Amino acid sequence: MNPEAAIFYKKKALAERLLKIPVEDLKIAPKQSWYGEYLALLAIRLENPLINFLKKDFIEELRGFYEQNLEKSERELALLGMIQFVEPTEIKIPFNMHLWHKRFILDLQSVFLNQFIYPNYSDAEIATYYLARQKNWRPEKRKIRAVFLVHARAVCDKIFPVYEAMKEREDFEAFLVVHSESDFKYNENSRSYFYNRYPNDKIYDYGLMDLRKLNPDYVFLTNPYESRRNFPSFRVNDIVKFAKVCMISYGATLSSAFAERLFDDFPNFYRNIYLFFASAEGVKNILDKKFSQEISAGYKHVEFFGYPILKNYYRPEKKSSAAKNILWAPRWLYDERWGGSHFLEYKNNFIALRGKYGAKIKLTFRPHMRLFRDLISKNLMTEQEVEDYKNFLKENHVIYQADMSDMDKNIRDVDIFICDYSSVMICFFLTGRPIIYCEFPNAKPFPEYEEMFSAMYIARSWKDVENYLDELIKGNDILSEKRSKVAKKIFDTHKDATEKIIGRIVQDFNQSLA
Repeated sequence: MNPEAAIFYKKKALAERLLKIPVEDLKIAPKQSWYGEYLALLAIRLENPLINFLKKDFIEELRGFYEQNLEKSERELALLGMIQFVEPTEIKIPFNMHLWHKRFILDLQSVFLNQFIYPNYSDAEIATYYLARQKNWRPEKRKIRAVFLVHARAVCDKIFPVYEAMKEREDFEAFLVVHSESDFKYNENSRSYFYNRYPNDKIYDYGLMDLRKLNPDYVFLTNPYESRRNFPSFRVNDIVKFAKVCMISYGATLSSAFAERLFDDFPNFYRNIYLFFASAEGVKNILDKKFSQEISAGYKHVEFFGYPILKNYYRPEKKSSAAKNILWAPRWLYDERWGGSHFLEYKNNFIALRGKYGAKIKLTFRPHMRLFRDLISKNLMTEQEVEDYKNFLKENHVIYQADMSDMDKNIRDVDIFICDYSSVMICFFLTGRPIIYCEFPNAKPFPEYEEMFSAMYIARSWKDVENYLDELIKGNDILSEKRSKVAKKIFDTHKDATEKIIGRIVQDFNQSLA
C-alpha cells in the first residue's frame, strides 16, 4: 500500500474511534491508550491529491457529526478528527478547550508549531511513511553530515572506527554527541572517556537538546534502548523526521536466537532504521525477511559489510610471560532467553584455581558491567555479598577488570579465555588464543560461525573447564591450528568493514543528489 494511503486510513480509523469515546476522556487524554498514536499521526500532513479528495469527504462526515451534537460537548470529538486532516485555522468552528487536559492543548500546539513533543509512538505504517519520505529527500551538494550518538563507552566503541575514518575525510563532517541518561544526568566517567579519547574534537553534550540543530544527514545509533536517550529528538521515532538513521549494533550477534529476540523485543526501534549495517550475514537474512516489503520498495536497506571493530582484535602482539593469564567473562543476565550465566555456579571455583595452579597462572575477572546490578535487583545476591565477593577476589590476587573501555587493549595479554555466550566471543576468538566456552545450548550459531564454535573448547560443567585448563596450561592446545585458520577467514570477511560502510553512505548521499 502507498504509505500516505496507509496513514490516511489510520487517521480515519482513529478519528472514528474517538467519536465513540466519552467526552470526559478529553480531561484525562494524556493517560488514554490512543493519545500517543493520535499525536504521532497528527504530525503527518497528507499531500497526495487523490488522498486529499478522500480527506474532504471524510471531513464532511465529521462536520455532520458536529452538527448533530451542536448542543452537546461531544462535538469536540469531531474537531479532534478534523484537525487530523487540516490545520485548526482552516476549521471555522470554535474549540471549547476548557473540556481538554492542559497538556493536551500544549501538545497540540507543539505539533502545529513543528516542535517536538514527548509522546513517542511508532508502528509499521508510520515508520514506512517517514522512510518513504527519506527516499525522496534531496540535500544540497555539500559535505555529508553524520552524527554519532554515544553514551556508555563500553557499548559505543563499535562505531569508533567509522567515526574516526569519517572525520579524516574531506567529504564528511562527523559529530560526536554524548547524551545523558533518561533522567538528564550524565555518567561523568563515560563522558570524560570520550573527551580524553578525542581531545581535539568538537563534542556535543550539555546544551544540545535538539539534534536537528546539527542538521544531520545520517545519525548513527548502536542500541535500541530508547528510554536511555533523554530528549525527544534523540529518539529514533523523531530522528526519522529529519535524518536517516543508521545502525551498527553494540554487540556482534552470533546466533539467530539472540537476533530474533532482539528484533521482536524492540520492533518500534528497528522498523525505523534506514540503513542497518549487520554484524553477520545471518542477521541480514533475518532482517531481509522481517522487512521484505520495505526493502523491496527501497525504503529500508540492510547491508552486511563486516563488523568494523573486529579489525582491532586480530592476532595482537602479546608480551611473553611465565604465568598463563586466564580471563573469565561471565554473562550478566540470569534469563535463559538471553543466554543465561554461569557466574553463581562458578564464582568460587574460578578463585579456587589460584590454589590449584599457584604461580603458573594469573587470574583476571571481567564481568559484564551490569552483572552485579542485575544479581542484586533479582535478589540473587545482596549488596553485602557482592562487596564480600569483590574483597575475596582481591584477597586471592584476582584482577577485577571493572573498566569496560578499550577492551582490545585490556585483553591483549590474555592467554586463555573462559566465557559464557557473549558478543565479545568473536573478539576473543580473533586474538588467536584458546576459548573455553561455557555452553548455552539454545545459542545455536549462525551457519557462518559454526566453524568458530567448533574451534572452541565446549564446557558443559566446571569439571570440563578444569580438564581443558589442565591441558592448555601444559601446552596441549589441539585446536590451535584450526582456530588460526578460522580466525583468518573471519578477519578477511570483516577487515574492510569501515571502508565499505562509508562507501555505502557516500553512495546513498550521491543518489539523493540525483
